Amino acid sequence: MTATIHATESGRNSGIRDNTQRYINDTEWMLTYEATEVIVNSNYMKCELQRLFGLPFEKISVIPNGINMNMYNGIEKDYDFRRSVASDNEKIIMYAGRLVYEKGVQNLISAAPKILAGYHDTKFVIAGKGGMYEELKAQVDYLGIGNKVYFTGQLPYKDLCKMYKSADIAVFPSTYEPFGVVAIEAMYAGIPTIVSDVGGLNEIVEHRNRWNEIICRKSKFNCRFSTCCII
Repeated sequence: MTATIHATESGRNSGIRDNTQRYINDTEWMLTYEATEVIVNSNYMKCELQRLFGLPFEKISVIPNGINMNMYNGIEKDYDFRRSVASDNEKIIMYAGRLVYEKGVQNLISAAPKILAGYHDTKFVIAGKGGMYEELKAQVDYLGIGNKVYFTGQLPYKDLCKMYKSADIAVFPSTYEPFGVVAIEAMYAGIPTIVSDVGGLNEIVEHRNRWNEIICRKSKFNCRFSTCCII
């Protein structure tokens, strides 16, 4: 049996704190113990499984996630689409992904007032859905920046591609991230990409890389990069 682990209960929750989490953690351990081979998507996850479950090094194989290399075929910056989320004078800072704690959207929103103080013509576009939506919306309202933050909900695939092409910067402030395929999608769109220095993200993003067209050898993908940095 071959098992694939793309995240762990302990990693998602920064530890095991209740019986439900303990049950899931034990099930993950049993799955990896019984499997003849375990596949993960980053060296970070390989180390995490070794640390949590004591798996032999040679039992774990790393196969990075991939993206559709044709995802932007025929898609250029759509100004009408862009105007549906921001004014022409506004720069778009976008996030795409689930609205859950480990994705760190709350940290991006917390930073928004400071960014707006220096760059007033900025719009934060949050693309995705998840259990933290109401909490994040309340955070935005509390900070008084409701006119500067736009929640799109989960976008259809084509609209997500348009969103990447419309954005000026992509930010992925995860607190736990086994891989981070959205960072590759953003870089492939050719926009500056900022990520937190956690998990698999620092395996696919090279700090302050200004190449226009490179081979991202660490993750074995052809990627277009703008200025990319790790925070």
